[in-house]
Amino acid sequence: MTTVTNETAQRTRVGWPRIAGVAATAAVAATVVWLLWTQAGGVDLEVKSGSGSQQIGVASVIVSSLLIALAGGALLRWWEGRSERGRRRWTMLAVGIAVLSLITPTSALTLAAGLGLASLHVVVAVVVIAGLRRR
Repeated sequence: MTTVTNETAQRTRVGWPRIAGVAATAAVAATVVWLLWTQAGGVDLEVKSGSGSQQIGVASVIVSSLLIALAGGALLRWWEGRSERGRRRWTMLAVGIAVLSLITPTSALTLAAGLGLASLHVVVAVVVIAGLRRR
């Protein structure tokens, strides 16, 4: 007698607790980098804004880090539920977005501010991509 089993591949999706943890970690990491540049290094993180300039404060660093990580996690979760290659595709998209985001620090008023802003982008990208890809 032969037994036939119906095995279906169950897709695992990143959980909301992981997404929230990665978002919090990204915000903390970005805050530490911001503190290093502004408080320890004495760099004013300012960008051109219209005819003036805008100071990049810790609140905007925290909020943007949280929003980016939560949006990225939600997209990964959605994509994993719909495709066997969802994690791989999400990673390629996330890396592409991270690279494109490095255009924005070019509007910094000084080279040091540009480097500081670029380092914020890189830190958040690394934390989010590595943290959400981990199984």
